[in-house]
Amino acid sequence: MNIEKELEDMIDQFSPLLHKGLQTQKGLLDIALTAYDPLFLKGADGNFVYTHLPKNDLKEIIQTLKEEIIPMYEENNYKEGIKKAEKILKQFQKGLD
Repeated sequence: MNIEKELEDMIDQFSPLLHKGLQTQKGLLDIALTAYDPLFLKGADGNFVYTHLPKNDLKEIIQTLKEEIIPMYEENNYKEGIKKAEKILKQFQKGLD
């Protein structure tokens, strides 16, 4: 019995499952930012919806991104999500100016 060969075979069998699991995880992590998509729609005046939000609401959104979304992405080492969340964060912070 060759244990090393059996382990290699087992790894080969589970690799596709791991890949699918990682893709599912990425999809689930992406969902966290989809809630912000409607805020980037343009209204009748041509401005983004988020520019019409009260400052307090925008501050809460910024706080959620900083304290929940970005740390979740960092914990999962999801660099694409971190970049997107930071880009969104910058735009919202400009809205406070």
